[in-house]
Amino acid sequence: MQTSNTDHILSYGVYAAILFGTFSVIVISTTVILLKLSLPRLVALLESFFRFKEVRRIGKDYIVIDVCNDYFELVNTISSRLPFIFAVGMCLLVSVLVFIEGCIFSTRHFYSSKACSTRTPYCFLFQSDLSQFRPLYKFECVPDQPVVPTNMSASYAVCYGFVLPDQSSVDILNQLGVCTGILSLVESLYPVMYKFARRKGGRIGMVILLIILVVIETVVLSIQLNVSFMTIILLTLVQVLLLNILFLQYRKTRSPPNLCRIGTYIELDDVN
Repeated sequence: MQTSNTDHILSYGVYAAILFGTFSVIVISTTVILLKLSLPRLVALLESFFRFKEVRRIGKDYIVIDVCNDYFELVNTISSRLPFIFAVGMCLLVSVLVFIEGCIFSTRHFYSSKACSTRTPYCFLFQSDLSQFRPLYKFECVPDQPVVPTNMSASYAVCYGFVLPDQSSVDILNQLGVCTGILSLVESLYPVMYKFARRKGGRIGMVILLIILVVIETVVLSIQLNVSFMTIILLTLVQVLLLNILFLQYRKTRSPPNLCRIGTYIELDDVN
């Protein structure tokens, strides 16, 4: 199961720094870019991701968009932009993470006697999933052999692998296709869920569904099921979009758009 030389395997600190550092950089950079984005460009992103349409515009600081036949105002305030930035940012984050997982740096969590994968040969062994900051040792596992032997008291392992050197142009294109497919699925399902949430019964059902998904994800992680990273990230994406829809429904009733607003500026070129 182990090799005598483990010098080529990253230390757990370096592995954690790569994993969480990459995630933090993606989240922070995406947040900053979306917050600094002009309203017209943000609306263009919303149209490409969710097919939200622009209804009217006054300059660059006031835009009304059509969200599944409901109107919402967008102005240059964080509170106005936040729910839309949150939805777009989550979709971008999922796409980037799925691409990195499939083409650059793959990581898996293994429990019990699950077999090691050739994509993630370098592993850290832990006493349990509650002791992830104290690895017992690191090793290179043998493909198709149990990553955690049954005769050991440890029950949890984290394995990683740099898969970029093994990627061909076809592999990269396939992974890009997976990312595009996820975005297309969001584009198709979002209007259905939004229209379902228009009725009070639909909103109650959506809240119940959200609670069920949170419970499922918690149970899956707590009882140590060997699920893939993509499954967890897609469950999280669905939960975020459900929260976004519920918030927009609340905002629609509390802050209806002012479609009679008149522009407060006059172009200088029009003044004699």
